[in-house]
Amino acid sequence: MKLFINISNLVMGGSIQVAHSFLFELKKINSSNKYLICTNKSTLKSFDKSSFTENFKFSTINSSPVKVLSRIRILNELNRIESDFNPDIVFTLFGPSYWIPKSKHICGFADGWVYNPDSIVYSRLNFLSRVKRKLLNKYKIYRLKKESSHFILETEDAKNRFSKYLNLNSSKISVVSNTYNSVFNKKNYHKKTPSIFKNNSFKLITISSYYTHKNLEIINNLIKVIPKEYDIKFYLTIEQSVFLKKFKKNCRIINLGPQKIENCPELYFHCDVVFLPTLLETFSASYLEAMKMNKPILTSDLPFSRDLCKSSAEYFNPLDPNDISKKIINLYSDDNRYNSLVELGKKRLQTFPSSRQRAIKYLEICSKQINKD
Repeated sequence: MKLFINISNLVMGGSIQVAHSFLFELKKINSSNKYLICTNKSTLKSFDKSSFTENFKFSTINSSPVKVLSRIRILNELNRIESDFNPDIVFTLFGPSYWIPKSKHICGFADGWVYNPDSIVYSRLNFLSRVKRKLLNKYKIYRLKKESSHFILETEDAKNRFSKYLNLNSSKISVVSNTYNSVFNKKNYHKKTPSIFKNNSFKLITISSYYTHKNLEIINNLIKVIPKEYDIKFYLTIEQSVFLKKFKKNCRIINLGPQKIENCPELYFHCDVVFLPTLLETFSASYLEAMKMNKPILTSDLPFSRDLCKSSAEYFNPLDPNDISKKIINLYSDDNRYNSLVELGKKRLQTFPSSRQRAIKYLEICSKQINKD
């Protein structure tokens, strides 16, 4: 199989981590397949291409085809790259690709905004932002249906919603669960405690880029209602410029800045709880990373989180600081509940595939679609 793996449209967020994990596992799978990995200059800045064998080729375009002003030039580059490689199939890890290959095209998708039009996250937007988002959703739907013949979603619930909202036959959609990166299998994160963690506080960490739907600003309200007698701190991993703009100066909120995936196990190790007040997800790998690192999960009481975590998380109303504060303090004070959530997380983790299994499933779907009329 000659597989064109298109990640040229990815620039930030969890999709980059999935790309990193997929390629890392792919190079460990013995296969006669030939791969061409198409990236943009910011997709995998720290990725060591020299560690791949000769059946892997890399092509890098100047910028993502998402950018309208440079799109025509970028599409010409993509067409040339595809023509030179002559693949059996193109797999865009997360779409839309904003490009129509001549080959068969499979597209992954994980933008819950598009197929969850009734999500509470829309109530957090002003009128203009809401209109812009609705228009963007329509455009993405148009692009997806125009560009691809088969899709990959991360959960059965996402598949059902995607099928219904885009009016697609479910046979055109496969499900491959997200999972944690294999770097979490390593045991080299027991390092000397960084100075920023050298305190006796109850540490809640959110490893995520900044997005509106992550609802991170709720922390500003939380620090007002959590009594000062509780030594509780929140750790974030967002751009410092965004942090300074969105968050009030307070010793209870600490920003670590954007992190490489290799650093994340150590961050989880030095914190006590994984805190996810998100309003909208298809699948957050942070849930599984918390389970893998033996950390309890405090998260929003919404269908997507309950579908993924079941009984292994403590849930709260993500729009109610008082309810969130209560749940945090309960976990802070109740060692039995804390340890119970850790054990439930270990059991829940066993129901998800490994990153290796995910990579194999991707390849199986690609192979099947090649031979499908």
